[in-house]
Amino acid sequence: MKPQDVSDLYLAPVALAVDARLEEHGALTPDGLAERVALASDEADWTVELRRDGVIRTVGHLLDLHDWELSWETRGVGISHASHRLVLGIPDSLRVFVNRT
Repeated sequence: MKPQDVSDLYLAPVALAVDARLEEHGALTPDGLAERVALASDEADWTVELRRDGVIRTVGHLLDLHDWELSWETRGVGISHASHRLVLGIPDSLRVFVNRT
């Protein structure tokens, strides 16, 4: 599929930046990850949905996504723009953090 606009041309750099951020966050200790997500989400009492949202906001924090949007997907972090969509896998530590009760 050919790129339709300038945002489409940024898929590779955006995906690489998000993947690097996922790797960086996956290497944090559980307490370090919780602190980083708390700072990005401004939440003290988390539900699974709030942790998902917090992880997405933390991963995308200060990244120029060039109109690409991040979302939580069953298989990982989704990157989408118009009709294009890509899902990056997430480290186990992020999945454990999000799903803890």
